[in-house]
Amino acid sequence: MRLKPFAAAAAIASVALVASPATAEDVTLEFVVWNYSLDTIQDNIAKFEAENPGIKVNLTDYTWPDYQDSLVLRFRGGTKTDVVYGGQDWLPAWAASGWLAPLSDIAPDGAVDALASDIAGFALSDVSYGDAVFGLPYYADTISFVYNAKILDDAGIPVPTTWDDVMAAAEKLQEGGMARPIVYEYNQELPNFFDAFVAQVYGRGGKMFDDDGNAVFDDPDNEAFKHLAWLQAAFEKGLVQPEPHESNIITTMNTGQHAFTIVYNYVLAAMNNAGDQPLAGQFALGRMPGETNSTLGFAKFYAVTDSAAADPATAEAAWKFINFMAGQPYTVAKRWAVEKGLGFGQLPLLEDGEVIDAWQGWVDMDTLAAQIESARAGTWTEWTAIWSAYFRPLLAQAMVGEASVEDTMKAGAEQWDTLRERFASR
Repeated sequence: MRLKPFAAAAAIASVALVASPATAEDVTLEFVVWNYSLDTIQDNIAKFEAENPGIKVNLTDYTWPDYQDSLVLRFRGGTKTDVVYGGQDWLPAWAASGWLAPLSDIAPDGAVDALASDIAGFALSDVSYGDAVFGLPYYADTISFVYNAKILDDAGIPVPTTWDDVMAAAEKLQEGGMARPIVYEYNQELPNFFDAFVAQVYGRGGKMFDDDGNAVFDDPDNEAFKHLAWLQAAFEKGLVQPEPHESNIITTMNTGQHAFTIVYNYVLAAMNNAGDQPLAGQFALGRMPGETNSTLGFAKFYAVTDSAAADPATAEAAWKFINFMAGQPYTVAKRWAVEKGLGFGQLPLLEDGEVIDAWQGWVDMDTLAAQIESARAGTWTEWTAIWSAYFRPLLAQAMVGEASVEDTMKAGAEQWDTLRERFASR
């Protein structure tokens, strides 16, 4: 979707014109988010309102576990909702239900394409449904293989590049006295429990579904099948320390009793925070082990509701707001990156001096850039979230040996096909 320089410049100029102060007509936007760093959100809103007299933004927040259900209730109940945080896993269902509007419905001609040309491939996929872009990234990240560089250096172990390497390194460390070298977020209630598994499969060069959306992970020759067997073996050998949440991983890795984990990049930032972590500086980003070193990338984003897009004044104000929050020159996205360590979908920020200065203390930027370039989007459909909730408990049982890999993958594939047929008939 990259535009020629002249077309991009013209589109960006039109964005700037639309971002001029609001008309005399007062508009109030209802903005709904999950409750992360509300003080920062409120400050960003205040800055937007100062630049756009006549537009007010009311903020409503929900806890992360309650967010999806709360938004669905708002949509179905007709509660006034104009701009929302969206997620890649919810977008297909929300868009298919007519709750969200394509940004082209409210943006100047060419503006969305101009901004989309700066968005990482996996993130652009996640903010799109069908042929339309429905959002601009608030936060985008990749799931990463993280290791304690000092532990590996002291043990004379090179950074693993395959999962066989990881197993061998973990066994060597265990033989040397480290009880459980691998820390793993093990919680079937969390959607990222499944996402982390997919990231590891992508590192192997595998896929869960074929190009037509058919489940293929129940084939014993499939890399997902092989990797679940690998995880089961790692748990059986006592190499894995399960933890219920990423926050536990931060402190657990900082005990120095573990060498490897798989987390979001912002967790790596927290692990390397010298202000409160004793082993800060020892942790490094590695490419996801496997043949391709790919991983799962994802995006959370600002989206506009269909009801907001239907009203011209609200639609204009909503575009101004999300363009302020996620558009060029990416000031707000940069703030999240610099102050909170949050990832971004806007690729120019990888070359921004302030971002580099803030991030190079906790991550190697060249490794991160390579990971972002090779990251792949997940498979998101109207039924993925429903299926994931079914499959995660099966995945958890198989990892700890309470179910066979074959039975788990067979049941997961059958449920996927059942849901796919059910939704196709609607």
